[in-house]
Amino acid sequence: MNTVLGLAFLATTVAQPAPGWLQDAETCNGWYHRWDDAALAQMRDALFVIGVPPDKKVIEKAHGQGTRVLVYVTFYQMPPGKTYQKANVSDHPDWNVIHPDGKEGISVFDSSDNPGWRTVCPNSPDYRRYALEYTKFIMDQGADGLFIDNGHPDVTCEAPEFGRHQHLYPGKDNIYAYRKLLEDVRAAVKGYGEDKIIIVNPGTPRKEWVGACDGQMLESYICTHAADHRWHKEARLLDFQRAWGPPADEGHAVVALSYIGHTGNSPREDAFYCYAWARISSFVWADWFTAKDVARALYKLRLGKPTGPMQRGDGYYMREFERGAVAVSSESRAATFGLSAKGHAGVYDVFAARRLKLGRSGNCEITLEPRQGRVYLFR
Repeated sequence: MNTVLGLAFLATTVAQPAPGWLQDAETCNGWYHRWDDAALAQMRDALFVIGVPPDKKVIEKAHGQGTRVLVYVTFYQMPPGKTYQKANVSDHPDWNVIHPDGKEGISVFDSSDNPGWRTVCPNSPDYRRYALEYTKFIMDQGADGLFIDNGHPDVTCEAPEFGRHQHLYPGKDNIYAYRKLLEDVRAAVKGYGEDKIIIVNPGTPRKEWVGACDGQMLESYICTHAADHRWHKEARLLDFQRAWGPPADEGHAVVALSYIGHTGNSPREDAFYCYAWARISSFVWADWFTAKDVARALYKLRLGKPTGPMQRGDGYYMREFERGAVAVSSESRAATFGLSAKGHAGVYDVFAARRLKLGRSGNCEITLEPRQGRVYLFR
């Protein structure tokens, strides 16, 4: 099923929306390397950062500088023969997914990042107990929540047929079981405070997880490390905006992660283009610090709440916020349009790092070349 098209009809009312701080977030970041003092220093402008180790001392340091942090976990795959997330799946054969041919499930990342890793079954009662125990361990360290990667479980598991394990939800597939696991993990996390969160990364958000987590990730948004061109075309970006903008506005956060520096474009141009499309769509933008040397200013932006929906003009899309506006031009042609500065002292172009000249009417004229994104602050 095409998740984006499948959600075109979705008019959700998100039960128990994400806490206000996440709904108001505009950017976040991730760091999967060493969390030393130098790394923490570069995170000062980030509202929250994904990838902190489950280490109370490191988490306290992050909190001391005002940075919320999420611990990375996966409830999809584990490496056999070694301890991972405080457990060794080889000691728990009843955790494995069993396919209809009787073989253990193998990770979709077997040929790339994680050779030999096995998929685990969220319908296994013992695995469910482990997942909740590990969640408790993480939250006991003071984390602000969990980032649950690989939110795409094997749909079926035939373990009961082969006597490998029974299922907590007999007759139900692993989409059902995984959602129930997310609900239980979220409830456990909320037991440490309603401001605690879980974000799930299925690659592309899935309607099945809405309401079972505080938000989802849309990975490789526009720019990816796997391509030398912008990954998503304008029509696709509008699909994402139509499908996931309304749930985001209702409290189900969408984190749009772009990997900057792999296309033939200027990295700064790509960063601003990705950021602008994300904010037009009500998404939280992230880049895993890939734009830190060319567009760090984006991490510091606080545009505030949108003052209206996306506007579509001749060759451009724009959205205004309490403290500024974002705009992107069409893929095929340039655009010229006016931006009103009424009620404000002026307009500052973040990309060009300069104030714009206002016309007699109090507007400033904006000109964008094709495939550009820009951010303007009202000052």
